[in-house]
Amino acid sequence: MVPGSEGPARAGSVVADVVFVIEGTANLGPYFEGLRKHYLLPAIEYFNGGPPAETDFGGDYGGTQYSLVVFNTVDCAPESYVQCHAPTSSAYEFVTWLDGIKFMGGGGESCSLIAEGLSTALQLFDDFKKMREQIGQTHRVCLLICNSPPYLLPAVESTTYSGCTTENLVQQIGERGIHFSIVSPRKLPALRLLFEKAAPGLAGAAAASDRCEPGPEAHGAGSGTRAACWGWLSPRPPPVKAASPPASRHTLRCQVRCC
Repeated sequence: MVPGSEGPARAGSVVADVVFVIEGTANLGPYFEGLRKHYLLPAIEYFNGGPPAETDFGGDYGGTQYSLVVFNTVDCAPESYVQCHAPTSSAYEFVTWLDGIKFMGGGGESCSLIAEGLSTALQLFDDFKKMREQIGQTHRVCLLICNSPPYLLPAVESTTYSGCTTENLVQQIGERGIHFSIVSPRKLPALRLLFEKAAPGLAGAAAASDRCEPGPEAHGAGSGTRAACWGWLSPRPPPVKAASPPASRHTLRCQVRCC
């Protein structure tokens, strides 16, 4: 996450461009329902200002926009490495996209094509910027959900970001002020490194607390969900050496533990 200058966000009070970048392999499939329930749906409710409903619709330009990018591994060839949904202002429709992901393939691979997913996400943010010219700056969020480290390969399918490595891409995300967070069922050093590349000034604070805040509440006591999580979903000022305030309803508390 890169700290915003607009002050703390409140649920439903900020216009946001939100991109979920999700690993679509069988490696994530067994964990996705738990992540969906305890992390993703609360995040969507946070940006939507409440639970998604069929009547939700924010218009093409004025409300929060959601987009989904699903990436795979090299064994999906000759199919495309990435599937991308065009932006929608309906949080309800966005949830149906999440429910429609088919987690398949990747069984023989230890890595996934995170670079392809992030390069597509950056193209989406480029499109958002053009679309939002009439309303100015928005709160931009990129949430990476995966269970594999990245290949040491550059992106190839993106026309704009072809040749960029995963580290190049997360650095660009940070430089553009896009709030970047990662959620994974496992505590993978390679994923923590990506967060540090995207937000070098905040990586120490995240490492010290091993939790993500502020943002939507991730899980309650006794939920049994374990995940590694780095980042913040809402604008956050630079960390200061002071006692943390009591967790609010919209605090994302993600204790990092190894499964």
